[in-house]
Amino acid sequence: MATQEQIQKHSEIIDEVLDGFDDYMDSASKVLENRIAQRILETKTKDELLGLRVVINDDFEELISLKVREYIKEFDKIAVDTTKMVGDEITPLDNRVASELKAQAYQSIDESVKTGRENVNSEIVIGAIAGMTVQAIAQNSRHAISGLFIQVDDVETTLLQKKLTRLRKATNRKEDDIAKAYTALKKKFAGVNVGSSLQNTVKAGMHDKVMEFDAVFIKHRAEQAGLTKFKYTGSIVSESRDFCIRNVGRTFTKAEAQSLWSRQSWKGKRSGDPFVVRGGHNCRHFWVPVD
Repeated sequence: MATQEQIQKHSEIIDEVLDGFDDYMDSASKVLENRIAQRILETKTKDELLGLRVVINDDFEELISLKVREYIKEFDKIAVDTTKMVGDEITPLDNRVASELKAQAYQSIDESVKTGRENVNSEIVIGAIAGMTVQAIAQNSRHAISGLFIQVDDVETTLLQKKLTRLRKATNRKEDDIAKAYTALKKKFAGVNVGSSLQNTVKAGMHDKVMEFDAVFIKHRAEQAGLTKFKYTGSIVSESRDFCIRNVGRTFTKAEAQSLWSRQSWKGKRSGDPFVVRGGHNCRHFWVPVD
């Protein structure tokens, strides 16, 4: 049975992988948007604009795709720690399971990267053909990459961006304050489709795949060890969902957990296996086999 110390360590490993990737995407998105904006602004003709696809694809590969592969290798830390929680060593089957799950995760996240890349290329092609200024095309491309967090010269907007980032990372998050800051920032960029930005979709995709990897691998190891009861674990924060608040710290059999999950509804609930989808998108709670 996993100790509380082991559970806490496992949670910290997950946070390390997730937070590390979030920090990288925040900085890489800025580098990528500046590089692509500069390429656009340096063009002199429509033909040059339409010829940017190859170098932009290379930029995405260098700054995003290669790093996604590197961070997915970090999933191995989660797998190794899971085996320690159930008192065992990594087996050849474990390695096979982890390898398959990592490949599936990369394929899924890479699709988000490709979509983001094509969104940028589309902004350039449509803008060039429609006769938009290179300044407008560059701005639209920035938004496609970084959403609300594009680089701007306006001091007020920059301060709002920093405020929203600070509020989201605060240990004592206050959702009302975050919502107000978000609304104020969004007003600065009327008409921008924030949810589809590369930065948002890739970060969300990585989060889901990290937690899915952890959940599926834990369930796999529990089945290998013959463990049939699971404890729902993790910290309660201001944005925790009702399901998580009600059930964190409780222990269930597989049948009990599935029955409970199917009978309850809450905002943000996802369809699927409760041991995999847990509280829903962005949920960092996880199940730990205890018996």
